[in-house]
Amino acid sequence: MNFQIKFFFDANRFMNDGCGYFRGMIVSIGCDHAGPSLKALISEHLKEKGHDILNRGTDCDNSVDYPDHAHAVAADVEGGNATLGILICGSANGVAMTANKHAGVRAAIAWTSEIAALGRQHNNANVLCIPARFVSEQTALEMVDAFFEASFEGGRHERRVGKITCAMVAALLAMAPVVAQLSLTPEWNQVQLDAGQMRMHLDVLASDGFEGRETGEAGQKKAAAYLEAFYASLGFEPCNDGSFFQMVPLTNTQISGGTIHVGQDSLVLAEGFLLYPGLDVTTLTNEPLTFVGHGIQAKEWNDYKKYKGGGVVMFLDGEPTSEEGLSLLSSDGEATEWAKSLSDKREIAQAKGAKAVVVVMSDADFDMRSSRMKRWMLRKSTTIDRNKEGAGTDLPTLFISESAANVWLKGSKVENVESHKARIQKGKPTKATNVGKPLSMTIDQMRQRFEAENVLAYMEGLDPQLKDEIVVITSHYDHVGIIDGEVHNGADDDGSGTVTVMELARQFSILNNQGQGPRRSVLFMNVVGEEKGLLGSEYYADHPIFPLEQTVTNLNIDMIGRTDEAHEGDPRYVYLIGSDKLSSELHEVSEFANETYTGLALDYTYNAPDDPNRFYYRSDHYNFAKNNIPVIFYFTGVHEDYHKPGDDSDKIMFSKMAEIGKLVFHTAWHVANIDNRPVVDRVNDFSNDR
Repeated sequence: MNFQIKFFFDANRFMNDGCGYFRGMIVSIGCDHAGPSLKALISEHLKEKGHDILNRGTDCDNSVDYPDHAHAVAADVEGGNATLGILICGSANGVAMTANKHAGVRAAIAWTSEIAALGRQHNNANVLCIPARFVSEQTALEMVDAFFEASFEGGRHERRVGKITCAMVAALLAMAPVVAQLSLTPEWNQVQLDAGQMRMHLDVLASDGFEGRETGEAGQKKAAAYLEAFYASLGFEPCNDGSFFQMVPLTNTQISGGTIHVGQDSLVLAEGFLLYPGLDVTTLTNEPLTFVGHGIQAKEWNDYKKYKGGGVVMFLDGEPTSEEGLSLLSSDGEATEWAKSLSDKREIAQAKGAKAVVVVMSDADFDMRSSRMKRWMLRKSTTIDRNKEGAGTDLPTLFISESAANVWLKGSKVENVESHKARIQKGKPTKATNVGKPLSMTIDQMRQRFEAENVLAYMEGLDPQLKDEIVVITSHYDHVGIIDGEVHNGADDDGSGTVTVMELARQFSILNNQGQGPRRSVLFMNVVGEEKGLLGSEYYADHPIFPLEQTVTNLNIDMIGRTDEAHEGDPRYVYLIGSDKLSSELHEVSEFANETYTGLALDYTYNAPDDPNRFYYRSDHYNFAKNNIPVIFYFTGVHEDYHKPGDDSDKIMFSKMAEIGKLVFHTAWHVANIDNRPVVDRVNDFSNDR
């Protein structure tokens, strides 16, 4: 696991030039019963410096055996799970002796800051051993700072340090045949996901040092680099023009206020009018305002007669109806698509040259929409930065009440909304009418363009006839960041899925390195921007690195580390969503894998189009399914810490995660190795339109 050392010592990314103190390292720390209070003090000190802590105990004053904790810290450092280690006991002798039994560890005892620094400078020490009974707390902190700030001087010291390890290397070489016998090649049907590996990675990714991994922020960038280093350590090669990343172009916008002026009347944003955020146009000045009925142009109804183009168009929400509420557009009075198709109305308006549209709603509907939209409208909005597709999609769209519209219409030929509705009762539209008052608009909006990373690890299949077909396994690694000063670590959402994908990649890599790789290719992908609206997976689906027509299945893992209220005390379950919606064969493979290898309770509660939670539309498999690619979404439900600061790694059920991951492994393995790709033989009863 040397990838963590590479990751944390990349000075271009993680060096604090101001103080010479590396930030963002993982530090493993342990002690016996002589050191819990000092360990806690040092841990807080290092966290303030920006480091992440692996706490290897003990945390109480009861008598313990120091080798247990010393071995744990030494193993972290030796395996690359931590960059440096700190051990504490009464004299420091016992923990130092224990740690130095590990070939990759050089543990140094120190009792002053000068000696601590020399341990790094002359001996390249990577574990600092502190005698708790012989140094003050202040001295201990000074020693830690000196140890971390020092660096190995090399030269003659490098030669001497080399002589320390040569005997151990010889011993290991002599043991190599024995080790080889103990490392027998595993069979794919005996694979067990390592919950310890998953815990180790999640303790890092869901730590405060990653600042909640909000898309575009420093913590997300740090997480992307961590994933990149991990996949490189497994031997994966960059698959996207020499990079593990697919850069997703994004835009942040945030509206802070705005006004509309029509004649002498003014409306204030969020109180008098609403709008869709993410505007390309934020200022309009003295634009002609034209009332166009319901904004419909169709064979049976045309509200745009006499409209000359340009300016701003104003129309009523919905479709024209009789006094009894029956549609005037259909022969049977049933509502048509115009009743709720605002996008079509926007497309017509833009095609005719309008610069903006104003949608007039009943006062009650406006109040209801206002209660839903206000907070969403004024918060930061993240979208894919691209030329917006489809006419009308970039047209400023404003919403006002009928009461506000009546003020604007007063003095025009329309007079007011009710007069217009009365005129059309004969089943004929009215002509477009200039209101006679210009409209001006000013919206205060911040806009910031940036890029964020989808992380991809690609394993080429071994079968020349099948390797062009790809199984994609996904999670999202972003979360919601820092809210009101509190870090939301997102251990379950979706740290749990992310570390499961990492462990799946590791298991596939072990098999592949031993000649047991899959016939089809497999793409392990951690996407960004899920919390902003499935943006990373949407961008991949629109700009695939590997052709979608060759993508045979997507297995998506999101929130599998906790239990929900319906399964308290019964962790051996998983919700499956989408498994039978496009391919009966994929569903059969999934059921077979569970019956044969895991025996989990498969819960299909949310696998229904009428599910009010709409979970099918809320994770990244959706962007594959809408392209007719068979999917399975693995999920264990929401809990009291969903999108809250309490979603931390200490609440995660790692053995549960490992079992669900095992189900994903065997499902993926079967799909990657069967002769024929899962057939798409069903019409999805979930709509492709969110």
